[in-house]
Amino acid sequence: MELSTQNLKLATQFFLGNTKEFDKKDDDYKNLFRAYASDSNSSSVREAVTLDFLGYEQYSAKHGADGFDPKTNKQKEVKPRFFPAGKKASIGGNFNDMTPELLHKKNGLDVICSVFVEDRLILVVEFPIRAIHDQLEKTILKAKVGKRVVCGFSNTSFQDHEEMIIHHYDSEYINKNQCLSKKTAKLFESKYANQLSKQKELNKKSI
Repeated sequence: MELSTQNLKLATQFFLGNTKEFDKKDDDYKNLFRAYASDSNSSSVREAVTLDFLGYEQYSAKHGADGFDPKTNKQKEVKPRFFPAGKKASIGGNFNDMTPELLHKKNGLDVICSVFVEDRLILVVEFPIRAIHDQLEKTILKAKVGKRVVCGFSNTSFQDHEEMIIHHYDSEYINKNQCLSKKTAKLFESKYANQLSKQKELNKKSI
């Protein structure tokens, strides 16, 4: 589903729980949009929404990374995940068809993991790919020659990295619907709170 700029902005707010603009649309639009929003195969929409939420630009054509930060030109690769209501969500992703050469080309970019439960964006976290580089490399080197290599990773691979940033954590929705395991929710809620506290202190010092 290709989204216009206007529809992308609407979609981003919709996934954040703000349906003000969405509610103004006719029923056909709403039904079609909801169908895409809850479709597990609509990863391109969730990828675009993730980048828009962060203020990053999306590449119009695929060439490795999914987008970039217009302020720094740093490349970003998005790993969105979708989970139906009632199922525990997890944080992580996969890199498909990996080779040592492709891993080397990804040096320096940032990875973004976003988690969607039905039509709600519950979490966005970003970290440098070097946080999981060794794990990816180990999987590639252990693979049999000629075999398709899929390198998976989870939050345990990057959650303690000093450069990890939690951009969004919808604690109210997560706690109400128990979207994450208790251990994962407690860890990320605590890290998010600490991150916000540190940011407030920095803001005070800059005044």
